Amino acid sequence: MGLYLDSAGLDDAVAAAALGFVRGITTNPALMRKETGDPLRHLRDLLAAVDLPEVYYQPTGAYGTPGAEAEEAWSADKDRVVLKLPATPDGAALAGTLTRRGARVALTAAQTPHAMLVAESMGCAAVIPYLDRAVRDLRTDSELIRSLAGLRRGSTRVIAASVKNSGQVLHAFASGADAVTAPLPVLRELLSHPASIEAEQAFAREYASTAKG
Repeated sequence: MGLYLDSAGLDDAVAAAALGFVRGITTNPALMRKETGDPLRHLRDLLAAVDLPEVYYQPTGAYGTPGAEAEEAWSADKDRVVLKLPATPDGAALAGTLTRRGARVALTAAQTPHAMLVAESMGCAAVIPYLDRAVRDLRTDSELIRSLAGLRRGSTRVIAASVKNSGQVLHAFASGADAVTAPLPVLRELLSHPASIEAEQAFAREYASTAKG
């Protein structure tokens, strides 16, 4: 299992890395637009700000062709950058070119089980379905994550995105996701149960009282 931060914010990235259990960052054009007018430079800032093993980058359209932007993003750190491309005919064509060159690629907006067949055929590192959208969109398989995971025969991971709360995180993993990417407040929510916090505080009080005695 893996947990990722779904944000392009530098402050969010630093805070998520400090949690200790986050293994990477996923960004997208909308998240990048909130933070910067120069997404490729911002990608390099993210890579410098945190020592996390994976940072996912999706071409934004800010620099011309998606292929050229993807190439430049990959060149920022070929070990850590994973390229996100849409699970569409154009996205798959570019993904195929990049995987043949050795880049790690994830097909995002993988809203149909067929995306797993295509991703595995190309050797993609992951498919990224949008969980909350799948629940709300009548055109989408309501058990999308389960269907994607059930079709897998190789090493392509299922990374659930569009997660709005800790309950959806649990649902994603229970349905077969290998990883979940979520905003910082949702990641913090995972270990914020009142009973756990009360127990921590009680142990601290007990130790303090024993030490004084």
